[in-house]
This record gives sequence, C-alpha cells and structure tokens, in this order.
Amino acid sequence: MKPTLQDIKFDITLSNISIAYKNADYIADRILPIVPSKKVNGKYYKYGKEKFRKVHSLRGIGASAREVDYGLSKSTEFVCKDHALKQIVPRELVDQAPQPLTPNIDAAENVTERLMVEKEYDLATYMKSETNLTNYVELTGNDQWSDYANSDPIDDIKTGRTTVHGKIFKNPNVLVLGQEVYDKLVDHPDIVDRIKYSQLGVGTPELMARIFNVKEVIVAGAGYESADEGADSSMAYIWGKYAWLLYVTPRPGIKSLSFGYHFQFGNRKVDKWWDNDREATWVRAHDYYTREIVTVDAAYLIQTAVA
Repeated sequence: MKPTLQDIKFDITLSNISIAYKNADYIADRILPIVPSKKVNGKYYKYGKEKFRKVHSLRGIGASAREVDYGLSKSTEFVCKDHALKQIVPRELVDQAPQPLTPNIDAAENVTERLMVEKEYDLATYMKSETNLTNYVELTGNDQWSDYANSDPIDDIKTGRTTVHGKIFKNPNVLVLGQEVYDKLVDHPDIVDRIKYSQLGVGTPELMARIFNVKEVIVAGAGYESADEGADSSMAYIWGKYAWLLYVTPRPGIKSLSFGYHFQFGNRKVDKWWDNDREATWVRAHDYYTREIVTVDAAYLIQTAVA
C-alpha cells in the first residue's frame, strides 16, 4: 500500500541530523558554494566581458559623451531537482536494538551519506573532463609530479594561475588536489626544499597554499565503493589523480564571479512513514539542488598529475 500525504511526515530531529551530517572529505559544496533558492526553479544573470573593452572616451566641448553598454544575459531556467533515497527500518530492529544503536538515526545517516557520495561523484566526473573544462593540461611521463627528478609542479601551477588570470583578470584562490596527488606532492623535492625551514618542516595544505600562492589548498580525499552490488568490494577515490586551480568567491552574491554554484531549494530533509504491511518505518532523505557552472574560465584542470 502506498502511503498517503497524511502518512508522510518530515521528522525535524532526523532532518537536523541530516543537515548537520558533514564528512570533512566531501568538497562539492566548497567548490560550488550553495545559493539558497526560495523556489524550485528560477533564473540568474551573467555579466559579459564588455566592461573590459577599451573605447575612445575623449569628449569634445559641447559634445555628448560616448554611450556604452554592458553585456547582460539571462541564463536558461535552472531547476532544483529532488535527489532522494530511502531505507526501511523494521519494528523488530528498533525494539531489539541494544545501546548505542539508533536504527532510525542510522538510517538517516546512511541515506544522507549516499546522497553526498552521488553529489561528489557527479561533480568530480564533470570536472575531470577537458570537454567541460577547456583550460587544461595533461601531464605525462617525466612531467608528472611523481617523477621527483624531472617534474616541476610549482611552474605547472604558475602556468595554470597565469591562464586563469588571463581569462577573468582574477587569480585563482583555490587549489584542489586529489588525495593521491597530495600524497605524492608533499614529498616532492621542490616542495620539501621550500618548507624545510618552516616551523613544522613537513608539508601541510596551509604551507602548500603559501607555496602555490593561493588562499586555500583543498585535499580531495572522499572515496566510494566502485564495485557493483554483490561483487567483491573495491574502494576508490572519487577525485582521482587530478588537480584543479579555481576561483571560488568567498561570498556568493548577485555580482560575484565564481566557477559555479549549487542552487538549493530549502535544506536537506528527512521524512518517514509507517508501512503496515511490513511493520516497519521508511526513512527517506531529500536534497533539492542543481549544479550550475557559471564561469568555466575560472577553472584550470591538470589531468594525470601523478602516475
């Protein structure tokens, strides 16, 4: 029997748990800041680069000032789509669960985690493609940062900074490193040489940010189960052996340039309903959002940064 609308109720406690549930390794919302939307759909405006065009502005006596305009385009309508997963919690499990097990809370955290894995994986897949991010370089052979004798990561990052700045006239402020890239880079002789006289003497994301002249280095360490259900387990990193230079606005707003945003309708919510036939509670998490890449020129992709 399908539940009626009267049977389905948002659970404030479980919703608060889902909203607060944060895994430090998930970075999708740090790369694409969340912009709240009061409606499921809407439109946003994009300013062009016309304001950077040099024009002749000298005005003669009694003459009119030269008229100029700025480029403004309205995007196609964005639609926040409902991402939802559910899990069944049998009554017997709730009745017999020993402390500290909390089956309904465990179910809320489980469906939340899976929603976050999907969000992270989808963004990483998009950002790994040179079709999507047209400012890119693919490192091979001796150029890969795992070749400590021949590679030059500092110069490679500098090239990326120059490329982004030449497109948007802002320096990228975030460097994203896949976990495998970070683990290799932290021991690279060029990096070690720069930090050996620091207080710690070992590489950290904060020290790397100073070396690469960005405000933040984000280590992308989230992973997922890549094997099909029923097959042997095979854990893998979501972000892989890639690196990205990005400009991410610290304050999302009407005129804030940024690589992109997540438009989100409301907060993540959890609802539940009782299933008489199965004598169990269904716990379901919802997350209404959509990904919008606003300024692709604000990104620089480094493929296969390490072997």
